[in-house]
Amino acid sequence: MNPLEKEQNARFAALDPLLPPIAAPPSAASEPLVVTTGGRRAGGLLTHVVHAPGAWPALWGPLEIWDLTAVPGDSGAAGLAALLAAWRDRMRGTRPEPDSGCTLAWPSRDAEASAVLLAHGFAPMTCLAVRPPEPPADEGPSRVTVRRAGDGDVEALTDLRVAEWRYTSLVGTAVPRPGARALLRAEVVRALRFSGLVWLAEDDGVPVGLASCALAAPAPGDGIHGRLRPGRWGYVDTLSVAPGARGGGVGRALMAVAHRELLRPELRGTFLFYHPANPLSPVFWHRQGYRPLWTMWIRRPAWS
Repeated sequence: MNPLEKEQNARFAALDPLLPPIAAPPSAASEPLVVTTGGRRAGGLLTHVVHAPGAWPALWGPLEIWDLTAVPGDSGAAGLAALLAAWRDRMRGTRPEPDSGCTLAWPSRDAEASAVLLAHGFAPMTCLAVRPPEPPADEGPSRVTVRRAGDGDVEALTDLRVAEWRYTSLVGTAVPRPGARALLRAEVVRALRFSGLVWLAEDDGVPVGLASCALAAPAPGDGIHGRLRPGRWGYVDTLSVAPGARGGGVGRALMAVAHRELLRPELRGTFLFYHPANPLSPVFWHRQGYRPLWTMWIRRPAWS
């Protein structure tokens, strides 16, 4: 571990005890970025990824992404500002697609860094939030019934996932793409087959919501490596409530059932991703005991 990484880990530990040690980006095709400010060095790795229009990641963001793993060490906000300025200069020598973006993940509790990112044209798009493994609270009675979903529910589950994805395209990172329903349906089938932790809420027999969950452990190359501490976690992948049923306790009923499965003592806790601009998600998830750990920032298009 180099000195910058040691300094960064010490700063992160002081910011938030749940933050893990920093980790290298999953792609080997990364370009180093090094600056000096106030006599202190700051560094990072710049990774460039291009997704095909029909690929799963294209549903959730730009086709062309430049991602920075920033390591300002003990230079703090000044080092991060210098890295972002050098990154902007670096982007002037490229010709990204119009459907592009620059992204960076940073601890949510670092308010000084948030101010720097906002000043450089970044917007908070996604939060990774965590909840400790404590017994779920009693949510009280609900008019809906919640049961484990099965193969016969694929189309109903797909309808709910499509509705959630369309709403997210208004308030989050989802992007309208051709063939979205087929990709979302395939994901529903995969979740039923491999995790089995999918629940369907019904109101008088009519599907009104779903919760799709899984168990996960950070590993090199996946999206939560370097974001969560090592060990087993429960993952809330998707919570979707039909538009006409929102505000009626469907989400609470689904999560009461899901948390009984996921909040086990042997797990470190549960985690999920939500969009800060969504007028429904932050309030709901905070009441469910989740709090932000990382914020994913984006600037679109990449050259802006």
